[in-house]
Amino acid sequence: MTIINRIITAFAGVLLLVSQLHAMQAMNESELAATYGQAIFEVSENIVQQENGSELNMLRITMGAHIEINANVDELALGRYWRPEGTNCTGGAGGDKVCYNNVVPVDYDDNIAWACTANPCGSVGLGEAEYESSLLTHGSATSFFDYPGGFEPDAGVDIKLRDITMGQAIDVGGGVYELTPFVQDNPYIEFAFDESTAAQKLVGFRVGAENSYGYQGNIIDVISGFIEPTITAEIELIGIGLGSLELEAFLGGVRTIGWLDSSNLTLYAVNGALVNLLVSDPESVLDESPTAQLFPVQSNYLDNTAAFFISMGTRSIQWSEVQGFSPEVTSPGFWLNMGGDGGLISYTQNGDHPNNYFPGHPNFQQYGANTNYGNASTRPSWSQTYNN
Repeated sequence: MTIINRIITAFAGVLLLVSQLHAMQAMNESELAATYGQAIFEVSENIVQQENGSELNMLRITMGAHIEINANVDELALGRYWRPEGTNCTGGAGGDKVCYNNVVPVDYDDNIAWACTANPCGSVGLGEAEYESSLLTHGSATSFFDYPGGFEPDAGVDIKLRDITMGQAIDVGGGVYELTPFVQDNPYIEFAFDESTAAQKLVGFRVGAENSYGYQGNIIDVISGFIEPTITAEIELIGIGLGSLELEAFLGGVRTIGWLDSSNLTLYAVNGALVNLLVSDPESVLDESPTAQLFPVQSNYLDNTAAFFISMGTRSIQWSEVQGFSPEVTSPGFWLNMGGDGGLISYTQNGDHPNNYFPGHPNFQQYGANTNYGNASTRPSWSQTYNN
């Protein structure tokens, strides 16, 4: 036998001895309780009571991961199908922009829950004057159609977003650009099952993350969802700062472009003597900003929020809590949830579409001159792993 063969034979003998000494043994309950470990996936299941008193079984699969991404998407369109128009529009400017569907024709039958909460559906077909930024909250009365990237309202889809950005490209001078990421911790997918009959029925699912933070931007042509940003509106007149408004407003619905409604607008502060002459309560904010409000604000900051997810359901669904946060009920169809926990931050005067493009990219011509707002010290940065 050669020296090499003897070494291999001896090594095999040692492995055999070790395997015999450390063979797998069953663990009792106390030993299991004292054992710790980490897996990349966590599966949880719980029962969530719905608004109508019924129950849905929620199955969530969470991936224990820290995801950093810098990406651009040209267009996202979800949910292209027919919806009946809503009735009894009672909110928004003029009282006819936000529909709550609390009076629905009987011939809608099972389509009641699917009715569109804007009249006309998708806020499409109104006069062009309705699609104009507010002088009070956005600094100029500019037609949406004249904004960089244009405006493409669409009545036939639940969600249509264009020029989506996640993260930012920061011009640090000398022809050098620094990429910053959009960050999500512990992404998950959750399924909702109706088990009220003998057959288990999947009635919805959603995709989100336990925590999201960073800069996110998009052109909003039409949206279905719960959108409730915390807004700071810097008031200017011919370039002179007059003060500011601090408010929180619900701008969502089904196939809408976001109208203010004084019944669900919270005015936190009015700063500046001249601004106080114009605005004193939610109704006066609405008087000064009667046009659609979502489109002009194209830059958002997600400040460690658990309220960012997209869902699809065959019915309205109350989803389970995430990190102690219970979201608003989602409507049937595709639905985007942003806000509700104070983590969606918007600044109207600094709400230009984020620049996340390098020179030479077609969109750099449209957005390259925009100033990305936000304190540099709070911008997400890449993990040390990537820096190395």
